[in-house]
Amino acid sequence: MHTLIDCHCHLDFDAFDSERSEVLSRASRNGVTQIIVPGVKRVHWGRIRELCDTRAELHACYGLHPYYADDHSDQDLSQLQHWVDSPDCIAIGECGLDYRKDQADRQVQMKFFDAQLDIARNCNKPVVIHSVRATADVIVSIRNHPGLSGMIHSYSGSYEQAMQLVGMGFFISLGGAITYDHARKIRAAASNVPLDAILLETDAPDQADSAHAGQRNEPAYLVNVLKCLSELREESAEIIAEQTTANAYRLFGI
Repeated sequence: MHTLIDCHCHLDFDAFDSERSEVLSRASRNGVTQIIVPGVKRVHWGRIRELCDTRAELHACYGLHPYYADDHSDQDLSQLQHWVDSPDCIAIGECGLDYRKDQADRQVQMKFFDAQLDIARNCNKPVVIHSVRATADVIVSIRNHPGLSGMIHSYSGSYEQAMQLVGMGFFISLGGAITYDHARKIRAAASNVPLDAILLETDAPDQADSAHAGQRNEPAYLVNVLKCLSELREESAEIIAEQTTANAYRLFGI
């Protein structure tokens, strides 16, 4: 069995309330030994801390997601500084930009994104970045905050953009999207980005792999992401598992 780290899983979400223990047991049986739990709203940070305090394999991040940018406040940013200074916080996020239709105003998103990059740099912790149709602007923001480290979760940009991010010290995190044949751009990036810059994730309960399309995702399904990546890269699953796990340990210091 391969040892894996799910680098992005919203295990605190209500979708897991009825069987969270069972979900964790299935993850363990499939070799998922550590899970990173990112925050999306201030009101969720407390339940993330409580959850991660109960299980040694769970690790907390605190952040403000761009999807909820219209709900965030300056007070949330002020409170975030206190939360990320706590020993249980391993990273800031998830934060970022989402340029899909009907998302919050881009300037509002950018305000909270840049503020969280400042916090990450000031506290010397990695940042977990959400980027949808916004990779170019995310790259600019990172360049404007030199010295950061982190990951681009559920990467959706091009190979060329991925290499720019890698060159700035960021990891490219891959999830269930690479298992879909039509995801040509993401699969091309997954096939060619250096293995020492890749992380694996599920983004559960969202973004299930093609074998579970339309279903609730969960950490146990990370093995399907690994299998697909092994096939795309024509590299052994054992080598990919070993390197991506080492990458996660290096980034998050867990």
